[in-house]
Amino acid sequence: MSLRTVVSILIFGGLPFLTSCQEEYGSVPEVPAEEITPTVQELDAIHDVMAPLWHDAFPAQDFEAIQASVLEFEPRLEALALATLPGILQEKEDAWRESLPRLMEAFQNLKSAASEGDEAGMLGSAETFHMSYEAMVRIIRPVVPELDVFHQHLYGLHHYYGPAYDLDKIIKAANDLGEAVPPLIAARLPERLAHRQAEFDAAVEELGGKVAILIMALEDPERDAVLAAIDGVHTTYEATEAIFD
Repeated sequence: MSLRTVVSILIFGGLPFLTSCQEEYGSVPEVPAEEITPTVQELDAIHDVMAPLWHDAFPAQDFEAIQASVLEFEPRLEALALATLPGILQEKEDAWRESLPRLMEAFQNLKSAASEGDEAGMLGSAETFHMSYEAMVRIIRPVVPELDVFHQHLYGLHHYYGPAYDLDKIIKAANDLGEAVPPLIAARLPERLAHRQAEFDAAVEELGGKVAILIMALEDPERDAVLAAIDGVHTTYEATEAIFD
């Protein structure tokens, strides 16, 4: 299936909602917005203190401000240690749990240096603490925002609407995926990953083809064919995402 054919199907091949169907199908609630929103509020709260530490206190070597920030960080880090990732980030759980202890250790070093008035220690541990924080942000920050939008539509389809065979919601999700593909085809990778652009483009073309197959399967839906097409989209999405691992 050529890229032009894929795009034509995705743009012009949208499906109406079903009003009736020969097969019985289930119904499930819409996936809550917080489950498909790839953010962690507790990490955002860290940023509120990290930004002035890193951009103001650190370059100015304002040691009083660095020491004061420790008191602001502490309750936020306690909350972060108890935070759970939303469902859409569940595949990031292992990386998150591996990075969290490094962040906590870096903070403890900063706290110790601040309590001792160790100026060199404060600067060094603040830098490490910031690096550890940035590493956690990168875990949940999408490399390609357009792929993240695609994933948000795919998440409910794969985990809820497909297994329940809720055809109305499957069709809506398939249409949403179809609309998400053209921006994905046009997406450019950040400079640090530019050498993978051709690989990404090929993966996206295949992903668009799988969405087109799903849309065609829904024109005259048979349960096994529809579920197989959903699985094909999900598997190809995972392969596309794996380019950045």
